[in-house]
Amino acid sequence: MRSLLPRARDEVKEAFTIRNDVNLKKASLRLVPDEGSPSRYHLEFIFDSSTECGITVLYAATESAAPSGNVSFTTLRPHGTLPKVYRGKGLGQTYRTAPEHALDLSKYEEAELSYTPGSTIFPIIVCLEAGGPSSETKSAVASQTTFAHINFAAAAERRLDVRPLKQKIQVDGASYELQEIFGIDGAMGGDSTGSSNHSSAANADAGVARECVICMTEPRDTTVLPCRHMCMCSECAKVLRMQSEKCPICRTPIEQLLQIKISSKQSGGGSAEAATAGGGNA
Repeated sequence: MRSLLPRARDEVKEAFTIRNDVNLKKASLRLVPDEGSPSRYHLEFIFDSSTECGITVLYAATESAAPSGNVSFTTLRPHGTLPKVYRGKGLGQTYRTAPEHALDLSKYEEAELSYTPGSTIFPIIVCLEAGGPSSETKSAVASQTTFAHINFAAAAERRLDVRPLKQKIQVDGASYELQEIFGIDGAMGGDSTGSSNHSSAANADAGVARECVICMTEPRDTTVLPCRHMCMCSECAKVLRMQSEKCPICRTPIEQLLQIKISSKQSGGGSAEAATAGGGNA
């Protein structure tokens, strides 16, 4: 028997903004063959930092969280952790491992550098820590960590494909996994660098215009969860939650609506990602 009682619906929740002073552009991750040794590769990536930052690279490592919420990493091999290096602030900086710290495949089993779903071993971990020896202020986001997998399909041709698995930020002793918001690039008035092909495809489906897909007038500022399509203005979202249970873009059942305010200072660029509402090792 179907209930005639109205279904309780969540209110539109407004997100709060956290300034992230460090950001690795995950699409820029790559392994470059060493010219002098067939088994050695150099890790390269592009990152932004609005403060001094420390960079630590680990190969074949596991992640663990202390009761305090602080995260630590342990490598399977003693040479798996590269010495931390510090960089000054700047946008579009390029990092490349030092010649003496190249990844030497001859020192690892292929299984140690290949990720399988459910595994606790990550082939590549890059941790960007906000602040350094000369920093005077503390950042809200203590660090951003990128986890990546190595695809050996073209190893015979000396081409190793690096594929990002996830990114996390550390805030006040809690770890949050970053999730892409599809359609935020259009809402911000431009494309955010470093976004994945999946994000670009989803944005194409949702349209790159800034306007709400329902009223076609007001700027979009509301995201549907769990599908993460940012496609509506807050006023249309209020009406939608009383009339429909599905996302206007993909028809996924709506569990929650999240309002994200984008200031004019942010509209020139930024990350098309937001932290998952929940901590721990998600």
